[in-house]
Amino acid sequence: MAYKSHAQPVVTAAASDSVRSGRTGSLTRLRHLIACETEGLHGRLLLAGWCARLLPHFAFSRLRTALYRRAGLHIGARSLLLGPVELVGPGRIEARFSLGDDSYITAPLYADLCQPITIGNGVYIGHHATLITTNHEIGPSWQRCGQAKSAPITIGDGAWIGAQATILPGVTIGRGAVVAAGAVVTKDVPPDTLVGGVPAKPLRALDAARP
Repeated sequence: MAYKSHAQPVVTAAASDSVRSGRTGSLTRLRHLIACETEGLHGRLLLAGWCARLLPHFAFSRLRTALYRRAGLHIGARSLLLGPVELVGPGRIEARFSLGDDSYITAPLYADLCQPITIGNGVYIGHHATLITTNHEIGPSWQRCGQAKSAPITIGDGAWIGAQATILPGVTIGRGAVVAAGAVVTKDVPPDTLVGGVPAKPLRALDAARP
């Protein structure tokens, strides 16, 4: 009569280490996946944006602005957000956005904050303006959208950014400059200069007198 063996398989130390290593590797990959999937998730900003979207455009602007301040944005004295703003980017993007005193953002505004965006005092920004700090190099024919590169945007005191204007990475808008509606700004704008077009070009010099 044959008997079945009930002997347990022998697990060597090397095999045990291999199992533990596999589990550790899986957990590391899972953590990395979760981090990648949630790096654009900004809890306080999401909450502020959700609440702000419940407020009518051009109404409760002080409350809306206070909500975004509570979410960590630097917004200067007497400045107002007149509608919702969409802020995107990795990490602590709230630390990369700065709005000076006595400035108004008509909104909606789209701001890519992979690099800092600094807006001065007395700046007015029209509706549907877009501020982009990230671009891509042109790649080979099988993938024209190449390596990403980013650079900060600076808008000087007193500047006026028209509706639906787009400002691209690395651009500095000089003090007292005006960007016409619908313009795409690819290069620095000198102070007290009106620019317009696609791409934006200087149209005329403006009065540079200061109060």
